[in-house]
Amino acid sequence: MKRLMFLVLVAIVCTSGVANAQALKKVKMTIPVIAHSMLPVFLAQNKNYFAEEKLEVEVNSTNGGGPDIRALIAGDVDFSFTTGDNVILAHQEGRPLLMVMSGLNKLFINWAMHKDAAKSKGITESTPLAEKIKALKGMTIGVTNAGALTAHLASFVVRKAGLNPQSDVNIVPIGSGPTWLAALENRKVDVALTAPPTPDMAISRGFAMLFINNAKGEDPSISEFLMENLIVRPETASKDGDTVRRMVRALTRANQWALKSTAEQVAEALKPSMTTIAADLLLSGVKAVLPTLSGDGRTSEKSVQITQDVLEQAGILKKRAPYAELVNNEFLMK
Repeated sequence: MKRLMFLVLVAIVCTSGVANAQALKKVKMTIPVIAHSMLPVFLAQNKNYFAEEKLEVEVNSTNGGGPDIRALIAGDVDFSFTTGDNVILAHQEGRPLLMVMSGLNKLFINWAMHKDAAKSKGITESTPLAEKIKALKGMTIGVTNAGALTAHLASFVVRKAGLNPQSDVNIVPIGSGPTWLAALENRKVDVALTAPPTPDMAISRGFAMLFINNAKGEDPSISEFLMENLIVRPETASKDGDTVRRMVRALTRANQWALKSTAEQVAEALKPSMTTIAADLLLSGVKAVLPTLSGDGRTSEKSVQITQDVLEQAGILKKRAPYAELVNNEFLMK
């Protein structure tokens, strides 16, 4: 009798384990880069928030923006955690997408300039912003990908200086991470922009200086921004709202944990996802990104407005989109 009871208990435990494994829903998500701006995703993985929401999330980095959102539009993935300019420009092309959660709501992309280029133009970190951007004339600017937010921002800044992005500068894609660093170090480009910690790595290696510090609000015209957002196709929101809600909840919990933790605790939790980043740069990047995190995941109308301003002034956006056609806040945590 005892043996029978033992076998029944084993069967129950095994069945329960199988059921739990089967309950994990597999979803795919793209991210543009391995960087501090992906903090909500990395923490949701490493702190098991995805698993607690019964989700098994396959995360793929596309080494720069552009391919990440194209994979979502094509239906190759279920979600993309990337910049909201993608949603605005897709809408312009008649390919509707929805932002269902704000991860970062302030611009978190910095510029680094090769020291030789800076010296030739008489530029230092303390040079006023207006003078810095005028000095870009004749320079080669490195962006992560054509069509990525870095490319849009480069055009925006160049036009802000009264320059033409097509004739007064040369904007070229250089990828992210190691390829970005190599292009700037070897002077294939004079200046480049991307999310920290890559610009900080260039500076720490001694061949570059910080050119524009958007993470600290050096450009006051960009006080809010659609920096990193959870994006879905409209049919996913309408047909699989439960999965969307669970994804939003996991990412929001990650942000909320980070906002109530110390920078050191957050850096430690990020280590498994950012193994190539030195400890000091990992920590400094965390300190920089924490003020940009959204605590409730809500996408503000102001952030949509400013992002569309940037795209419009960059000469990329021809027709602005209504807030309600870009954002769905119904999946946010109550």
